Amino acid sequence: MKVYAANVKKYEENRHLVCGIAKAGAYITVEYISHSRSGTRHALLAHRDGIVWHTCQANENKRPCWHLGMAASLWDWSVPVDVTCHLEQRVLNYLWWDATQDYLGRPGNFQLVAIKTTGEAAPEPPPVTEEPEIPIPDEDAWLKEYKLPARLLEKVIRFREAQKARLSEEQKARIPKPRYISSENELRVAVAALLYGENGENWEAPLLIGPKSSGKSTLAETLAAILRLPVAQKVFGGTDVNAEWLLGGKTLQPVEGVDPVVEAKLKIAARQAGIDLSDVLPKLKQANFRIAHEAGLLLQAVQAGEMVIVDEVNMLAPEVTSLLHGLLDWQKVLTVPGLGTVKAPESFRLVSCMNYGYSGTKELNEAFQDRFRSVQVPHLPEEQMAALLVRETGCERDVAERLASLFHKLANRVENGDLPERILSARALMRAVRECRDGCGDLKEAAMSVLTEGLGDKYARDQVKDIVEACLV
Repeated sequence: MKVYAANVKKYEENRHLVCGIAKAGAYITVEYISHSRSGTRHALLAHRDGIVWHTCQANENKRPCWHLGMAASLWDWSVPVDVTCHLEQRVLNYLWWDATQDYLGRPGNFQLVAIKTTGEAAPEPPPVTEEPEIPIPDEDAWLKEYKLPARLLEKVIRFREAQKARLSEEQKARIPKPRYISSENELRVAVAALLYGENGENWEAPLLIGPKSSGKSTLAETLAAILRLPVAQKVFGGTDVNAEWLLGGKTLQPVEGVDPVVEAKLKIAARQAGIDLSDVLPKLKQANFRIAHEAGLLLQAVQAGEMVIVDEVNMLAPEVTSLLHGLLDWQKVLTVPGLGTVKAPESFRLVSCMNYGYSGTKELNEAFQDRFRSVQVPHLPEEQMAALLVRETGCERDVAERLASLFHKLANRVENGDLPERILSARALMRAVRECRDGCGDLKEAAMSVLTEGLGDKYARDQVKDIVEACLV
């Protein structure tokens, strides 16, 4: 798990909740109040080698918290730092001294940790058990960069191998490329949800929730790439999406030939009436139709066992979201008028994306949202944002770092409510690089243009220009 500078900053804001800091050799133990209103005390134990014994709600969800930022700050670890976090809480009760004065300028107030002036040496931490090495086929070597846990990686490999036999060449051509850069644990959690059960039979659909330009759609496509699943077409939430478009409806389909019995009767009748059918019969055969069901986008994907990506799911009408209920529970079925119940094959998967606060969005029905495994997708940290810009545009590293810094300064202003969220666009930064490269001005001019020309508010334009001016000198 990576702990970032933002977690350390959050600790600085919550220093008043620290009751005491005790130290013994390679260990630091901190008593703290998790929230000022709860008053409940907790303890965190950290070893200088980056091993932490700690539990809280964020940590149980495998997300770094300000408590881990506290450990990083007290041990002066460089951030971002990888920590191995054991989720069972252990409190060391034979530490040597109260070190609160050294760190906070006041004596400690301990209840959970016993302070001793003499005592036994603190034990060394137990060795971290290394996960077994899972053999990965050469063609799938790119999976290593996502650092999936061994058990999860093993399930991914099995699923991918099964897909080799299932897919046609046309389907293989529709598998997206893996382009997402994971910043926390969001990708691993989403992959795990899609493979719940020994063989993925209990899978749940991830609901990717995050701000604009956090990469939700790219993450959804990368999940399809990891599972070797084709994506036919994305479903975009909106008023024009209806049940008929998703499920399909009745249509007339031409039928080749005429029923032999009917053809024989026609010939006999024509012969008795003295009519020549040599010109009529071929036309009759071409004009024969039958009523059939033409599958819509969702039904096609279900029947083919592919992946459906629903973007802006909180913009769908309730009568549309209700169609998905059966696909998202344990039965994995789709009810289609005129066809009945269609059972999704074992390879079918669905991923949804959403963000809050956009015009046209609405609160999801609780029963509907509960069918998803909600996953928060954060903005990329500066370092990874810079890596993304280098990869996508081929720009110099120092250019990418300046643009990443600009993005995060804008993000802070958006978070404070000073600027509209529409200015946050990784695509806009990429446009600036490409326009600069093509001679449409220097980097600062290009960035100002792509970031401000779509804003109708003069105050917002001026604020963005000032930030660009400061970042891209």
